Amino acid sequence: MRLEAPDCWNLLGSATFGVLGTVDAAIGVHLVPVVFAVTDEALVVPIDNVKPKGSTRLRRVTNLEEDSRASLIVDHRSSAWDQLWWVRADMTFVGFGDPDRWQRMLGERYPAYTSKGSITTLLTFAIDSLSGWAAAGPPGTAPDHLIR
Repeated sequence: MRLEAPDCWNLLGSATFGVLGTVDAAIGVHLVPVVFAVTDEALVVPIDNVKPKGSTRLRRVTNLEEDSRASLIVDHRSSAWDQLWWVRADMTFVGFGDPDRWQRMLGERYPAYTSKGSITTLLTFAIDSLSGWAAAGPPGTAPDHLIR
């Protein structure tokens, strides 16, 4: 069943991780699991120094600098298929955000981010559209601050 926008906002806001898709001109779609925070004005994906990285120059950053289109998908998986749902946010990369501005919100969601300096960069996105699906209808209603 297709989800309405308020239900998509609710599920997106309650999800704790997602998969970010960016476009690589040479290989096509590039997917990476991420954590994030969202408000009605922006969605941010932190780049941190908490987890080891293979490089300080991440492909997702290079991709976004060359093509600002991105998508984030969040979902709930279960062997009980009537509990399945997914939400996709189609987004535009708008630049690098201020980690200090988002530190508290990200720290509440992810305790590893409570330490000052744990977030080195924020990828900031404008959400252009949301779409979603649930096997058995909407799992809840959206909080007022997430309704557009």
